[in-house]
Amino acid sequence: MIHMADSTTTVHRLDNGFTIAMEPLPYVHSATFGLWIKTGSAAEDPREAGLAHFLEHLFFKGTKTRTVHEIMDAIESRGGYINASTSREYTTLYVRMLEEHIGAGIEILFDILNNSLFTDIEKERGVILEEIASIEDTPDELSHDLLSEFHWPNHPLGRPISGYANTVSGFTRQDFLRFYSTWYTPSNMVFSIAGKFNPEEVLRQVEAAMANINSQDPPQMAGMPRFQPGIKTVHRPISQAHIGIAFPGSSATDADRFQCSMLTGILGGGSTARLFECIREREGLAYSVYAYHTNHINTGMMGIYEAVAPNNCERAVALTLDELSRIRREPVKAEELECARQQLKGSMLMAFEGTYARVSHMAKGLLFKGRVTPVEEIVADIDAVTIDGLLEYAAAHLTQESCAMLVLGPEEIKIPVEIVL
Repeated sequence: MIHMADSTTTVHRLDNGFTIAMEPLPYVHSATFGLWIKTGSAAEDPREAGLAHFLEHLFFKGTKTRTVHEIMDAIESRGGYINASTSREYTTLYVRMLEEHIGAGIEILFDILNNSLFTDIEKERGVILEEIASIEDTPDELSHDLLSEFHWPNHPLGRPISGYANTVSGFTRQDFLRFYSTWYTPSNMVFSIAGKFNPEEVLRQVEAAMANINSQDPPQMAGMPRFQPGIKTVHRPISQAHIGIAFPGSSATDADRFQCSMLTGILGGGSTARLFECIREREGLAYSVYAYHTNHINTGMMGIYEAVAPNNCERAVALTLDELSRIRREPVKAEELECARQQLKGSMLMAFEGTYARVSHMAKGLLFKGRVTPVEEIVADIDAVTIDGLLEYAAAHLTQESCAMLVLGPEEIKIPVEIVL
């Protein structure tokens, strides 16, 4: 089955549910292509924390016909690049190759998907345990993980993607095989390619690799988490206080997701944003201060991060809460709205000048929405955001009843005893 996603993108769906998205771009010299699988840490139960990420590592440890060195050499000797990543709701294995080597890259990609042996488990376990330890030694990363755990308690979205030392230490090869057979099924995957390539040849090669593999429906990933408000402090013998503030945010499919993203931009999206101007430029309290919006299938988070000296923590929190209170009570200025609008459009459109952003957009749209959203539609939705809409969103979502705050730092840090907005 085939349909046009827009004037340049085609989507093919095989009988077993495997989906192929293609966007030819004849003006470049290479193509990015990969597999997006609808699974990640949100598919894990507590005992499995880190299993999806560990499995992603094992894809590169050798197949039935190639050693780990032969996998990497087959890509790098042709001037290509191969990598993978695991998020909370999807895993991706992707390659970038020059036009003349795309066929070889696709063959290697599907060899990894279909023929990996999942060996060298103990060696890779050590690598991942070191990765987990490095997060413990990186306070800004750790504070984000701790904030997620605090405001999404007892839910896989709140657990770190890399898992915990005690869970990673217990995984067996049978755990990986079971997770792979459950989630890496054709109907749960998308192959996406953008760049300079021959569509007929690519389609023929991908169909040959996947058409005869039986599919089954995967289980559902975890549903809506419970958002926990309140204040928590975590003490570590470090030199700074790392402040994290979170509110429930829009999901990847909510109609108001662009309002959430633009409010985030106005608060802390750049060097002219309110928190940057206040906390860094006017008061000189922090080097790093920003706001962000993460969205998932069923929920999202609007977050703020600041790193300050312990004796400045209370002042920084008070100023941040003042800005949050102001933005939920007073309309933003027209120039603030327009700046946030242009930043959001600019970041998206400039990212689309690269092929990775394009293949990712196609794949995630098909996995989570069942369609590739045209860029023009996204731009129109961004242009539709108004000052009144932002004020209504802020008043409804940025409330003290829905605010979670976590501060990581030394024992002498002081923070307000309650959140007042």
